Amino acid sequence: RHNLRQLAMRLQLAGHNDLAIPLLERVRDLAPEEPQSHRDLALALVARGDHQRAVDLLYPVVERRWDARFPDIGVMAAVDMNAVITSASAAGKTLDTGGIDTRLMRHLPLDVRVVLTWDADNTNIDLVVTDPNERLQRYGLPSYQGGLLSMNFVGGYGPEEYALRNAKPGKYRIEARHSGHRQQVSRPIDPTVLVRVQTAFGTPQQQEKLYSVRLSRVGEMRFAGELEIPGVAEENR
Repeated sequence: RHNLRQLAMRLQLAGHNDLAIPLLERVRDLAPEEPQSHRDLALALVARGDHQRAVDLLYPVVERRWDARFPDIGVMAAVDMNAVITSASAAGKTLDTGGIDTRLMRHLPLDVRVVLTWDADNTNIDLVVTDPNERLQRYGLPSYQGGLLSMNFVGGYGPEEYALRNAKPGKYRIEARHSGHRQQVSRPIDPTVLVRVQTAFGTPQQQEKLYSVRLSRVGEMRFAGELEIPGVAEENR
């Protein structure tokens, strides 16, 4: 499944999302106990316009109790699910959401959302965001800009998320850091990281850019992307 994840990631980066979907379906069949298998497939289906099937895949991720090595995966999937429902509505589509607990349906738009995932199990990759004030974001604590970084995934795949409701102008630097692994193999897999940078998330104006980097050693931190919000950055200082 590692090789299939990596190939699917490469195809999506190259703009061949339709070719990635059968691979992600196979990953889901091989690893149904991993919530990321369902979430990755759902996001690929959204890119193809199959909103209903995406919601049908995401809701079980939200409501199911997963292994402790997947912290907050249900929260992340709930955010994704609500964004899919919103985008479908904006496109004039009516989805069947009758089986979804209405308490979990809430519109949660964001100015900026950065989501980091990777393809190696039992591996700890950290999302690092530096805001226009050149301050690093810390896990679980709001930044001066108001951004919030999700819980740390140490067991594999992610996602880790940086969410910012009202983005201040300036540049946001995005990096990925290899913080360790517990792979029981003679030669550990070098993780490949996928970063989704989404602006106007959860609105009809949502835009997304994908970035990818490969990390070859523990302790390595690499630049993964940059986002600039128009305006006068000096006003934030």
